[in-house]
Amino acid sequence: MNFEWFFSKKTIWEDYRKNQTLRIIVLITQTTIIFGLIISFLTFSIGFGFKEIIKNKLLNIRGQIIIHKNDLKASSSFFSIKKKKFFKYNLVKKIYGIAENNVIISTNHKISQYIFKGIYEDYNPVFFQYFLIKKNFLNKDLSCHKNIFLSKKASLSLGLSVGSNIKIDFIFFNKKGNPIIFSKKFIVSGLYETGIAEFDDVYIIGNIKSIQQIFGRNKDFVEKFEIFVSYENIKKKIFKKIPEEFIVKTIQNNHDIIKWINIFDTNIIVISFIILVSVTINMIVFVLILLLERIRTIGILKILGARNQVIHKIFLFYMIQILFPSLLIGNSVGITLLALQKKFHLISLNKIQYFVDFVPIYINIYHIIMINLSIIFICFITIFFPSLFVINKTTPIKIVEFE
Repeated sequence: MNFEWFFSKKTIWEDYRKNQTLRIIVLITQTTIIFGLIISFLTFSIGFGFKEIIKNKLLNIRGQIIIHKNDLKASSSFFSIKKKKFFKYNLVKKIYGIAENNVIISTNHKISQYIFKGIYEDYNPVFFQYFLIKKNFLNKDLSCHKNIFLSKKASLSLGLSVGSNIKIDFIFFNKKGNPIIFSKKFIVSGLYETGIAEFDDVYIIGNIKSIQQIFGRNKDFVEKFEIFVSYENIKKKIFKKIPEEFIVKTIQNNHDIIKWINIFDTNIIVISFIILVSVTINMIVFVLILLLERIRTIGILKILGARNQVIHKIFLFYMIQILFPSLLIGNSVGITLLALQKKFHLISLNKIQYFVDFVPIYINIYHIIMINLSIIFICFITIFFPSLFVINKTTPIKIVEFE
């Protein structure tokens, strides 16, 4: 058996049982490492979990860029969907043609004004994957232009549910500017919920044919293009040149989303820094106490002819025996907590404030490895330099004087 390993193993645990001061400092050090790992795992996983939710969910509520004609008069605002080719750039993910119209819904409960958002059947599938919470399996999609989706909030406000029949009054204006109301009957075929009041309070989603028919347009005509881009491309200039007949508008809440993501980046950095500093301070205290406790041992080993490298290895093995049980416990507990939250959503949130009803978890093996390596690096650095200075400068004569 390796002498350095045998000696460190025999002496550290023997003194651990006998020396209360050493026992306390070892327990504090191990506890700090364990909780440092767990908190780091939670910080990274929750921070990146929220970022993924924001990127994959909130950025799919509607397109980040809206393009419409320069002339917004109802009679001339429609254009061919074939114009989509002008906006196909590398930074653009998806382009969808839509049409919107102000509508009024009257029920026994109340009268409310909404925006009817007409879409094609192939409209952003991610929206329905994340936000469609209830649907009528007999009329489950918008392929039939009589089907509509209401927000959960609107359905409660209007006293409607899936399967309810509803009359919607479309409001538009003639050439003289006089309002004209055109009524159509629909079936509520599904409920959605985004958690964004600016969307849930305003929009009813239906087939674009309903609006096209009112304005006497065929299926190839749309009022606007909704353009989806990735989070990384939101702040970039997407279009180099577009026809003068079109206007490009950026959705306002994109800036709020970017700020929110940046807050998570800041939180991850700050909390990680605090944890690393606390682990470093605790390790330095541990090493200094260990060296003072072992100063006599260092002198005896030097009298017996042990070289400095041998004594360094002994202290290195001291650290390994303290460190790796802590790493094992910290990783086991931390990863277990993450897995439980990811699977069972044990910790819930207020959906109105956080846009999700549970704490999201994003488990990345590279983050786990990086955190472990950072802790190991700090531990070895903190034992290397103090022990290097003390061991190399310590002589048997000085130890006798110290005693």
